[in-house]
Amino acid sequence: MKNALFFLFLSFILLQCKKDSGQDSIPDPPVHVPVLPLGQAGVLKNGVAWEVPFDAWYHADTHERCQLRAKILYPNLISESLFLEDIPCKEGVYPVEYYTSSNFRNYIPDVFFTMISEFDQPIGDFKIDTMRNDHYVEVLRYDSVAHTIEGRFQMFLKKRQMTLQWPGVPDSIYFTEGKFHLQLEDP
Repeated sequence: MKNALFFLFLSFILLQCKKDSGQDSIPDPPVHVPVLPLGQAGVLKNGVAWEVPFDAWYHADTHERCQLRAKILYPNLISESLFLEDIPCKEGVYPVEYYTSSNFRNYIPDVFFTMISEFDQPIGDFKIDTMRNDHYVEVLRYDSVAHTIEGRFQMFLKKRQMTLQWPGVPDSIYFTEGKFHLQLEDP
């Protein structure tokens, strides 16, 4: 009788157990949350939000690289332009190098920043501070079908020596907390 009760109890427990189908153990893929809505970009320039429109486009000869540009003209006729070029169109973190005409189109991002007064008077040219190594562009997402790119960046620039000194032009400019989610255009 004891054996029959034990066998009945064991059968009851085994009938209550369900075989794992394995479907519950596969996690859902993560949902991508963009850093910004499409068509927006932003950055802190010397710690202050720089309110300027950004645009992005492919290089003329390939869709494997792209460039970002931000440009603004202030009421005092001083314009500022940021050019971030040679960005690979694939996910990854890329260091930013010093811009020269010889390293253009080498798939390593480079940057330069210019300040111009009254449309034709250069008052400040800035390039990467080579004493630092914490400059980067990170491509978080690239969609070759929708032609969109999304990412972050940070860079520290020093003013090139010029014969003309202009009041109010700093010796260095740093861009931090840069984010972009832009539509890429053909050149």
